Amino acid sequence: MNRSKSLGVALASVLLGGGALALAGFALASATPHQAALNCVPSQSAANTCSLNLSTFPDSLAGEHGKTGGDHPDWVSYANDNLVVPANTTVDVTIDQYDSGGSLNNAFFDQVMGTIGGTATIAGKTVSSVDPNNVGHTFTLRGIPGSDKMLFVSVPLPADSNTQAVTIGDGSYTKPVVVQFSFKTGSKGVYEWNCEFPCGGGREGEFGQAMSTYGYMSGTLTVN
Repeated sequence: MNRSKSLGVALASVLLGGGALALAGFALASATPHQAALNCVPSQSAANTCSLNLSTFPDSLAGEHGKTGGDHPDWVSYANDNLVVPANTTVDVTIDQYDSGGSLNNAFFDQVMGTIGGTATIAGKTVSSVDPNNVGHTFTLRGIPGSDKMLFVSVPLPADSNTQAVTIGDGSYTKPVVVQFSFKTGSKGVYEWNCEFPCGGGREGEFGQAMSTYGYMSGTLTVN
């Protein structure tokens, strides 16, 4: 099977909600994000455009779960799980990636998909894919299974190899890899997003614990 055909088959499995292959082990533990909404900030210079700023951390000490990391200080975490954006809008996303990484279970997710232009800017360089053996996390957005709403965006976040130390909340991290991309929203609806790098525990394939819990490596995007 050639590369383009295999990508099409894997993408179909995501879009059709099969999920067993491409989203192995992913199941949300909660139906409601626990964090306050992070609203997309309207652009002052471009119509129908707004921006979201996110971060990924190797633990939960940066402050998003409260002082000393809350119930699971050692769980990997996004800085916010409850994203809110306008309908029919271009969303400019910046993600500061503070975590190390390794190899993806499914190299399909080394591709940049669903973004404007099919690319992302990583550490100042425009790319359409990354090394599947050097990924820290992914931001993978799609419709909720069983819903008629679909919005598929997936961007790999390379592992952080910087050495300069920074302190955020109670955590100490290295200077992040900066990932930027844009996508266009459509009609109103609620969508799910998650990480597709195996960085949890408790289930075969490392897709349990933080991976399957809102507020850590998964959440929702509400288009309103």
